[in-house]
Amino acid sequence: MKLDRYGRFISRGLRGDRSFRLILVLLVLSIAWWVLDAAGKNPGTRTGHVHAKDLTEISGIVLSRQNKKVIWAHNDSGDQARIFALRTDGKPLGVFRLEGTTAIDWEDIAIGPGPLAEKDYLYIADTGNNALSRRTVTIYRVPEPAVGTTATPRKQTLTGVEVLPMRFPSEPRECETLLVDPLNGDIYLVTRDRRERTKKVASVFHAPGPHKSGSLQTLKALTSFVPPASIRGGDISRDGRLVILRSHSLRPEWGALLWKRSDPSSPLHEIFSDEPTNLTVRSEPQGESIAFSPGGDFFFTVSEGSKAPIYRFEVP
Repeated sequence: MKLDRYGRFISRGLRGDRSFRLILVLLVLSIAWWVLDAAGKNPGTRTGHVHAKDLTEISGIVLSRQNKKVIWAHNDSGDQARIFALRTDGKPLGVFRLEGTTAIDWEDIAIGPGPLAEKDYLYIADTGNNALSRRTVTIYRVPEPAVGTTATPRKQTLTGVEVLPMRFPSEPRECETLLVDPLNGDIYLVTRDRRERTKKVASVFHAPGPHKSGSLQTLKALTSFVPPASIRGGDISRDGRLVILRSHSLRPEWGALLWKRSDPSSPLHEIFSDEPTNLTVRSEPQGESIAFSPGGDFFFTVSEGSKAPIYRFEVP
C-alpha cells in the first residue's frame, strides 16, 4: 500500500498519473534539447557518436594529421594496452595493440615528431596516479600507422614501440594531460593537485627532446597556474601556435581553455602566465578528452560512456 504525506492511500491510477506526468516532463525536455540542438543554439556540432562497443571510457583523443578525418582514442585505466582508430563520425576503423607495453592508467594521447623527420608519432601517457604511489610514469611512442577510412575495421599489433620513462622531481603527481611540442618534440605534463581543497592548481612539467627509449628522464617543474577546475586533457595545434586544455568544470562555459602563442619558438610554458580564453563546450560531466583538427581551425571533444557523442567546435 502506498500512502501520501498525510497518510492517505494513493490509488494506482493516481500513481500512474504521476508517472505519466514525469514521463511527459522528460519528453518535453528531450524535445526542447533536440530543438535547440537542431537550431544551433547549443555550441558546436555533433559529428556522430562512438560506435566501438569496447570504447566506453575515453580518456584521451588526438586527430591524425596523415589519415584524413581519423581520431585516435584510448580508454582509461582497466583496459588493455591498445588504441582505437575511428572516423570523426564515430565509425570504427581498427584496434591497434602496442607490443611489449602495459596499461596501468592511460590518461592522454598526442601526436608529435620523433626519430624520423618524415613521420608522425603517437605518444600515449601512462601517467594516471590516483593513489599518488607512482613517482615514475611512462610515455609510449610509436610511429603512427596508416589507416583506411572505408575498409572493414582491422586489428593490428604495432611494433617498434619506444618506452620513455619519466620521473617527477620531488613527489608523485596525478597527471591526465600530455602535450608534445610539434616543433621540437619536447614533452610537457600538466598535473593536478589532488590535495588542494580550496582551489585547483595545475603544474607544468617538462622533458626536453630528443628522447631516447629506455632512458629515464627527470622532469623539470616549470610553472603552475589556477584553472577554473582540474585539467583532464589537452593538445597543441600542428603549427604550435595554439594550446587548449580541457577543464573538468560543471559549467560548460569553462569547459575548454585556449591560449594563443604569438611566437611558437618561445618556451611553451610562458603562455600559462597569461589569462586563457574560456571556450564554451557541451555539458559532458565525464568529459576528459580534447584535440585540435589538423589545421587548428576546429577542436573536438568526446566524453566517457557507451556511444558517446563526438562534438566539433570552431576555434575563435
